[in-house]
Amino acid sequence: MPVSHQHKSTALAITLLAWLSLVLAGLIWGFSLLDSLDRPGVGNALEQRQLELNLLAKQGTQLPIVQQLIEKNSEQLLLEAVQKSSDSSSPKGLLEQGLIEQRLGRKNAARSHFQAAQNTGNPQQQSLATALLDQNAVVDLANKKSPIPPLPERPIYRLLSCEALGLPSNLCVAPTVINQAKTRLLLVSVLPLGGVITGVLLLGRLLWQIWRNRLGQAPELSGPQLTLLETLFIVAGGFVVLGEVVVPLLALPLVSKAIELLPLEPAARGGALVMGLYSFTAAPALLLIWGFKGFNLQWRPSWIALSEGIKGLLMALPLVALVGWLVEKFWPQAGGSNPLLEQVLDGRNGTALALLAFTAVVLAPLFEEILFRGVLMPVIGSYWGNFAGVAISALVFALAHLSLSEAAPLTVLGLSLGWVRLRSGSLFSCVVMHGLWNSLTFFNLIMLGS
Repeated sequence: MPVSHQHKSTALAITLLAWLSLVLAGLIWGFSLLDSLDRPGVGNALEQRQLELNLLAKQGTQLPIVQQLIEKNSEQLLLEAVQKSSDSSSPKGLLEQGLIEQRLGRKNAARSHFQAAQNTGNPQQQSLATALLDQNAVVDLANKKSPIPPLPERPIYRLLSCEALGLPSNLCVAPTVINQAKTRLLLVSVLPLGGVITGVLLLGRLLWQIWRNRLGQAPELSGPQLTLLETLFIVAGGFVVLGEVVVPLLALPLVSKAIELLPLEPAARGGALVMGLYSFTAAPALLLIWGFKGFNLQWRPSWIALSEGIKGLLMALPLVALVGWLVEKFWPQAGGSNPLLEQVLDGRNGTALALLAFTAVVLAPLFEEILFRGVLMPVIGSYWGNFAGVAISALVFALAHLSLSEAAPLTVLGLSLGWVRLRSGSLFSCVVMHGLWNSLTFFNLIMLGS
């Protein structure tokens, strides 16, 4: 076959595959985004955990700074958060509501919830509900004539159980746990606030440099010499169709079997499964990039690139926080958060958390930045200009997370990552910024979930 004819056949095949991939990817993402509206969001769970931390830190003596951070009506706010949670009607949720109502002095409402938990809960929950309803049992517990019933897992509800049963708090929650709650409240409150303030100052400095025309010339944006159709095939076909659907379906049984052979606890196996499946998800797109033109990605690791990534993170913090607040204000019941967030929030196994952290902080930023800022953004920029490259890559990046409620904040984060890519000329800066962003999210979940 003549070379020219073979080249035309290859180009035609890529064209057909690219457009077919686009149609399939549109259907996959469209249904997934609509489905995300029915998935429970993690926002209320985060609010509930923050209020639980508030109420736990409220116990005993506090430093003045901790007193300023504690919500004055934290019991009422926590009760409202529990009532809004997806498991508010479960025995666990009923017990939590009853314990908070007991603290608030609403004895009839508390008794009603304890009775409901007694009728529907497991043996441990029924035992606790029975003790909370029986005044004689409370007296026997106080006089050490009967054993303490099984208590809830989370410290604040253990503490409220002790209080309702007339027991000393140190029998249910160690003083060190309460002291740790004060430290954790400081960390999850002060660190983000410090980051936002620093980011606002950096944004002000950036605007001043733009106004005074002192920003300086940005490096030339370059990337792999791909056509739009090749790039479309990589993103839609390699990443969405193969990476998110076909390969995970084929790989799941193999990865599950391989993990079963490892000496890991069930929770750790879950973390290993997430890491393994994510690696397989990334593989098709990476192989297509390498097969087309190789990895000409302007990597450029350096101390300057590192600092640019850190500055980009700080400047993105107030912008993403603002957009996230607006979404919460105008769409308060939005669902569809990333399921990985809930796994981290409820995680108790150190190995599982380490594997999830490696996936979120290393693998995800590396792969997503190669795909979106290393390939998609410069290719689109070479055709339609850098502004289009930044905007389109940010939008695709946001939609790739398959959550309509998070699309706006993630688009702002994607725009910030694109800006860092433009100004630094280094993909390494974007990976650093993305990794640090995920690290902060992961750290916040650990602080709220532990």
